[in-house]
Amino acid sequence: MAFTYGYGAQGATDKYTASAVALLDQREIYNQLIDIQDDAEWLDFMYMAGKKDATAVPFYTSFYNDNLYKLIDTTGATVTTGAATILVYGLPTAVFNFLVVGDLLKFENGKVGRIQVKGDNTSAAKMSIQSVDGTNLTLVAGNKLSAFSNAQEEGSIEPPSRRWSVNSLQNRVQIFRNAIKITDVQNASKIELEFNGKPYILPYEMIQGLQKHRGDISLAMWLGEVSNTLFADLEPGVATGSYLAGAQGYGVQTTRGMDSYITNYGVNDTVSTAGSFTLADLSDLESKLTAVRAPMEYMIAGSNPAVAVISDFLKNLPSSGGVFSGRLMVDGKEIDLQAEKFQHGGYTYNLKAFKVLSNTDVINYAGGPIAKSIYFLPMGKVKTVGGGMNDYFRYKYMAQPAPGTGSVETAELMTGALAPTPTNQEQSLTVTWTSNMGLEVFAPNKFAKITNILA
Repeated sequence: MAFTYGYGAQGATDKYTASAVALLDQREIYNQLIDIQDDAEWLDFMYMAGKKDATAVPFYTSFYNDNLYKLIDTTGATVTTGAATILVYGLPTAVFNFLVVGDLLKFENGKVGRIQVKGDNTSAAKMSIQSVDGTNLTLVAGNKLSAFSNAQEEGSIEPPSRRWSVNSLQNRVQIFRNAIKITDVQNASKIELEFNGKPYILPYEMIQGLQKHRGDISLAMWLGEVSNTLFADLEPGVATGSYLAGAQGYGVQTTRGMDSYITNYGVNDTVSTAGSFTLADLSDLESKLTAVRAPMEYMIAGSNPAVAVISDFLKNLPSSGGVFSGRLMVDGKEIDLQAEKFQHGGYTYNLKAFKVLSNTDVINYAGGPIAKSIYFLPMGKVKTVGGGMNDYFRYKYMAQPAPGTGSVETAELMTGALAPTPTNQEQSLTVTWTSNMGLEVFAPNKFAKITNILA
């Protein structure tokens, strides 16, 4: 363990001031130093699981392809039935444009029809569907059709082209900065520790300050909302309009948190009875996850009270013997986080309460909706075009310069006469931490949350 700053303490020249950032890398020491609330536990989890990625730009975009197959909903359409051929008018534009001549459609009664004509002189939105086996087709507006394949004639010309949209989702890093200032009298309040046989000292306020800094990052990655402002949108002297500006006139970016990702793009479900969780609630969510072809392993994350509701439900199941506690496994890595593990409906779940979601001052206050919800976060990796693999979620960081140590995720700067390298005559030590970080989520439609777990 290398501490990057050092100077002899008065009366004890063999003791050195430790960097708080370096100290945090040693969790076995960090947890012995102070009684902590673990508000940075979520950030710690992603760090330990390797769910992080460096970025050189302050905003980033992930692209994901459109569904190859889409369920056709005929709600609102007008259907004219005529034996083995039916005519359909008034499908939603997106649905009508997705279908092409030659598509095979599976009807709810098991029959199969082929799209013969799209559009005519009387209605551009008309579609003619003919039975493939000559039997009568039956369709009532509101029925669902499965466009499962296509069939072409012998000697056919090229079929009509189908267009898929490319979806994109952007998020951005947020600049997190915190600072503390310690006078010469306050500086006497130090923590002494020994590591690898060498003594070190650390001002108590440095642990508190860095703890708050990391807690800010962790909470932003749950509660944050993406800003309409990029750093490049503003500069001093330019009208801000609706942009978010700081005191110096530059733009302020904020990152989108996990709750916002899921609320806007994921599966949103609720329990049938507030304050309880049943097998029917779990099965209902699983049907929604299956519909979006979700992965088969999830972490269920929530506050301690919300997780307790799920835990009690599991213990009352006839198959509760299949529930066991153990360390969390992420991509083959054993993470020092205890979780309850169980299986149902082909899915594997890891139930974990995060202290950051139980903070009564920030999240778990009266009426706080996030603490009353349970979040389903896919584990493992998502495939990318070309054979690559990405974590379903991770944090992005812009490396910060750190004199003497190269680039780091969080930069720690000490100034003042009490700094390891004094910068002025003021008998104080000012410590500033800076991190440029943001959350990144891939395939957010495979994430889910269930609300009203707590009444």
